[in-house]
Amino acid sequence: MEQIKQRAESANLSKVTEVRLRLGCWENMNEKDLTAAFDRLKGDGLLGDARLLVDRKKPLARCRYCDSLFEVVYFKSRCKHCGSNYMEFIGEHGIVLEGIDGIE
Repeated sequence: MEQIKQRAESANLSKVTEVRLRLGCWENMNEKDLTAAFDRLKGDGLLGDARLLVDRKKPLARCRYCDSLFEVVYFKSRCKHCGSNYMEFIGEHGIVLEGIDGIE
């Protein structure tokens, strides 16, 4: 919340209308729970009318046998190209504040 307020302050916003977050694919967090927490913490002032948009990246893997890149549906996924289960998981961790919109 502090990072959002700092960005709003540096952009001279009097009200924040939208907050965009990117949630890493390996985060064990539900978007609904994150939105509910945001709604409880935002208060009535600067963030009072803001809505939260969460973009969750999909987990990817690279096959170490044929070098194909594919989306991981479940942890026992196999390469869509060659069928190998010898893979390297790829993806982001953490929560990133992508941006905010508001009224000056």
